[in-house]
Amino acid sequence: MIKTKRLRALIFDLDGVITQTARVHAKAWKTMFDAYLEERARRDGKPHAPLNISTDYRQYIDGMPRYDGVRNFLASREITLPEGAPADEPGIETVAGLGNLKNVYFQELLQQDGVEVYFDTVAFIREMRAEGMRTAVISASKNCKAILAAAGLEELFEVRVDGVVAAELGIKGKPSPDIFLEAAKRLQVSPQETAIFEDALAGVEAGKAGGLGLVVGIDRTNQATELQRHGADMVLQKFPTLNTTMKNIAANTVQKHDGNTLPSALNKVQELLQGKKPAVFLDYDGCLSPIVKDPDKAVLSDQMRTTLQRVAELCPVAVVSGRDRANVEQLVKLDNLYYAGSHGFDISGPNNMHTEPGGAAAAIPALDKAQVELNERLRGIEGALVERKRYAIAVHYRNVPEEQVNQVIEVAQDVIAKHDELKPGPGKKIMELKPNLDWHKGKAVHWLMEELDLNKPDIIPLYIGDDLTDEDAFAALQGQGIGILVGEHDEETAATYRLESVDEVQVFLEALIQELK
Repeated sequence: MIKTKRLRALIFDLDGVITQTARVHAKAWKTMFDAYLEERARRDGKPHAPLNISTDYRQYIDGMPRYDGVRNFLASREITLPEGAPADEPGIETVAGLGNLKNVYFQELLQQDGVEVYFDTVAFIREMRAEGMRTAVISASKNCKAILAAAGLEELFEVRVDGVVAAELGIKGKPSPDIFLEAAKRLQVSPQETAIFEDALAGVEAGKAGGLGLVVGIDRTNQATELQRHGADMVLQKFPTLNTTMKNIAANTVQKHDGNTLPSALNKVQELLQGKKPAVFLDYDGCLSPIVKDPDKAVLSDQMRTTLQRVAELCPVAVVSGRDRANVEQLVKLDNLYYAGSHGFDISGPNNMHTEPGGAAAAIPALDKAQVELNERLRGIEGALVERKRYAIAVHYRNVPEEQVNQVIEVAQDVIAKHDELKPGPGKKIMELKPNLDWHKGKAVHWLMEELDLNKPDIIPLYIGDDLTDEDAFAALQGQGIGILVGEHDEETAATYRLESVDEVQVFLEALIQELK
């Protein structure tokens, strides 16, 4: 449609289209308004319903300038306040004072949680720029420049028209089309030669009112019908990619954190789900069962098994493990779960599902030869364990004397170097030999999401893992789901929340059950 309409420029809204800061904004608005309404109810003796993110935020606040959002929401609760001035102290009982307090909360959350981007949008923008399209970003937020800088995306846009520019020029907020028309003007194109990409109802309404050449609704929250009703010419759940692979884009934009600084996922189930239905993916060792010296003794407790079964009765659940699929399936012993063994090379599930999507069978002869050599060369080292799996070999050195650990690692690396079909896979106190293929836990999760028809805007994937091998899944789900790190490892993590232990995993899953019920 871009080519058919001979469009020359593309304008992208920031929150909800390029970045996931809409969620951070919504959380800041709710924190501010709920506290204010509670205090006002005590003072006036008249209760007010707290802000509902799935309804109130979308209807009264999303896409609006900050003070308009304050005014609109308060009107829905039959509250009128003095306007105040932009210099009002945060928290003063004026429209400006409450809006300024919301911004304080937003800045704190931004520092705490960082900026998450939608990889599909970034890939699409890069491809369109490579084809000569001009690009601009718009936002009602005055934090737009800081958010783009934090995400490393400033170079993608020739023009930025945000809350700062709007205030300087006196531009009206959405549903007025002024912000889009100003961006087109600065790109030196006519509105009819311009496409806009918007997730907010007020945004598509503004695009239609301004006569833009193509108004595309981006449906991240299962509201396609509403977007069309407000003026979208077409609605996308995600952007198509043409030439650039998602892997290359993700490699440049995955956000990493110090695991010790991540916020706890406990008591935050409702916040994480955002009103969506979860699809739950979990590693086995260190998440469902504590790490033990002997892998054969990593037994699932009856309580955890019962919890898993109850979760699986309410939403899809998959165990994604480096163990053999048959081994982890035997340990869990539940028929209503999906199992991805050998880091996703071997997958099974209900209704007789069984597939090996990664193409690892070709590496079996090399694994057989490597197993023989490893057993021979490590036989004399106390505590060294060579664990053969169908599509991998795990060389364990957890029980090896400290002075001999490097020797075990060097032997494993030497054996890997002899076989082009194999590559190393680091883990907690292990060195794995894996098929040298572009496949890992993250790809397995995406495969399951596609196969089980879970790539929908009303479904959010949650991945819970503790190991370095789980980082592929955390990275793969950034921009689409939630990664939860259990405990800690020695590297920065792409997860965004954490749990301390297997016990906390069970507490989290029980809370998930209650929320789903």
